[in-house]
Amino acid sequence: MKVRELGEFNLIARISEITGQEKGRVVLGIGDDASLLSSRPGFHIVTTTDMLIEGIHFLRERIPFRDLGYKSLAVNVSDLAAMGAVPLQAFVSIGLPGDTDVREVEAFYEGIMEAAGNLLQVSGGDTVSSPAGWAVSITVIGEVRKDRELRRDAARAGESLYLCGHVGDSAAGLSVILGRVTSLDAKIADFLVEAHNRPVPQIEVGMALAERGISRCAIDISDGLLQDLGHVCRASGVGAAVHLDRLPLTQEMRAAAAAHGVDPHQWPLTGGEDYSLLFTVAPGRERELDRMIGELGAEAAHIGEITGGEEITLFLEGERRPLPGTGGYDHFRKG
Repeated sequence: MKVRELGEFNLIARISEITGQEKGRVVLGIGDDASLLSSRPGFHIVTTTDMLIEGIHFLRERIPFRDLGYKSLAVNVSDLAAMGAVPLQAFVSIGLPGDTDVREVEAFYEGIMEAAGNLLQVSGGDTVSSPAGWAVSITVIGEVRKDRELRRDAARAGESLYLCGHVGDSAAGLSVILGRVTSLDAKIADFLVEAHNRPVPQIEVGMALAERGISRCAIDISDGLLQDLGHVCRASGVGAAVHLDRLPLTQEMRAAAAAHGVDPHQWPLTGGEDYSLLFTVAPGRERELDRMIGELGAEAAHIGEITGGEEITLFLEGERRPLPGTGGYDHFRKG
């Protein structure tokens, strides 16, 4: 059955069956003109929104629809992780060609719900006809304790710079998907493709950093480590020193870099879409961070320091290295 045959409101009814009923502090979800969310004093509501456009963010013929749904929501949840917020509610809007198969839409929403987990309520959105491929727009709402939110402008010179999650895997996976890297073991290729299609937002780490006050500054790696670190440095009026030999790099990514003939640090620094969490820690709180990371069963790498000035410098085995020619992804500035 095609979407045009089912109709908008029958499609919404099917989506509602998949997303389920209200939970947590969501008073009213799908079914009215707007959703209702109960708030409470001493907390900030955090809202983020993101769009994914076919041909820009994904190739429909190269990604399973369930993975597309999962990734579409996960990248928004990652923004909440970067603020230290607890995810509460999501709104999903999609533009679809009329000949889209309904089963593809259902698989997409099943992926959405997989990424939503037990905390996040999908409460509505919009469905429209699209003349030129899929378009996905998602808004996610969360909550963080007042004065505990993680902000880009809160980094201070002398703080340690940490990274939770690997970098470079997603860019390597995209190269596999596009056929740029072909001479890889199948297990390595599958690992990298999954890293690209199914990023893991560091939501538990972000929430714990904020709740315990261990960090005041964080950002997720969506556009490349260098570009996103640059956002922090500009917002905070600081610089940074990054030690390349400390970056958490997988053997799978290194193998793909070797097969593609690129420097193993190129994808980690400029690739983007890893959705790892970059954050700072004030002097004297590193041991507290180590305990927290151990309790969560996570991993965090101490990759550098926040410095005075506004320059980002790279070091490899103690020697300064030049910045790569490109700093990361920019939608409107190519090359």
